Amino acid sequence: MKKRVKILIVFVALAFSLSIISTTYSRYVADANGDVALTFAKWQILINNEDITSGNVESIDITPTIVENDNVASGKLAPSSLGYYDIEIDVSNVETSFDMHITLDNEDMADLRISGYSINDGEEIEIEDGQIDESFDYDEDLETINIRIYFEWYDVDDSNSEMSNEDDTSFVNANEEITITTNLSFEQKID
Repeated sequence: MKKRVKILIVFVALAFSLSIISTTYSRYVADANGDVALTFAKWQILINNEDITSGNVESIDITPTIVENDNVASGKLAPSSLGYYDIEIDVSNVETSFDMHITLDNEDMADLRISGYSINDGEEIEIEDGQIDESFDYDEDLETINIRIYFEWYDVDDSNSEMSNEDDTSFVNANEEITITTNLSFEQKID
């Protein structure tokens, strides 16, 4: 029995020694995980108070202004008339830089010309080939862009006129109004 007690004491001593050694040379382990929340930049553009980024808008009403002329009824267009229309672009919910492309189409009447545009009541810029291309860098203070597009009906005496008086008369008698098609597109700038 003494032998058994000695063996038992040796095993207890060995177990005690191993437990001390194992805590001395232990390895620390820990686990963790986390979620990263990324916020998307806003992209909502309103044209004359219509949200064009919703995918539901096909056409936007734009009202022209005809400059008063003593020789023409108020609000009516005739040779030598000048006018403009405004496009209000609300970019208060746009958090990226973007390019704006506007195409203007008036192929029905050669002497009604889209002559220029201005941005936010700035200097008038000449339009070439019915295209307006502008780029806007992100600016948290930029909320509204006002585009004014100018048009004029060249008189037969103007060197830019392509239509005769007879052509003007025929066109007006065949049509009650004329449409200037204005297409706007916006695209995020990517470097």
